[in-house]
Amino acid sequence: MWRPTVTLLVAVLLCSAGCVAPALREPTITLSGVGIENVTPGSTDLSLRLVVDNPNPVGATLARVSFDVYFLDDGEWAFLAHGERGGFAVRANGETAVTIPVTVDNLRLVQGILRGLADGEVTLRVSGSGVVDYSVATFEVPFDRTVEVRPGQATTAAKMK
Repeated sequence: MWRPTVTLLVAVLLCSAGCVAPALREPTITLSGVGIENVTPGSTDLSLRLVVDNPNPVGATLARVSFDVYFLDDGEWAFLAHGERGGFAVRANGETAVTIPVTVDNLRLVQGILRGLADGEVTLRVSGSGVVDYSVATFEVPFDRTVEVRPGQATTAAKMK
């Protein structure tokens, strides 16, 4: 009768000795570009391309990404749009590209484009954070990036600061 108990105890000890997880390192999220997907009379659909860099040997879930898009208007950041999405699988030991759509009201966008025509480019700022969930630990990772878009440019991989 003691044999199953000893076997169970040995199995638990062996498993716990080999299952000690190394400390997880914080992932990073960066904006790699902004693209124009669709234009209608009332709105424009943009796509924001984010890259999640996971330095850990286990995969995760990008549970939520929330961000605001601004344009530079006479030296001040003017709100353009808000986006939020989640549920993306993040691979272990590498980068995962994620594309998130956001719809912009054309009146606000036209203000930015008119400013851009005067200046030769529109400066956009994307500021937000993502929640990366490893099941045993969760990280909230902020990101903030400025992108300069030239009018007539369909996709922006342009100057990024």
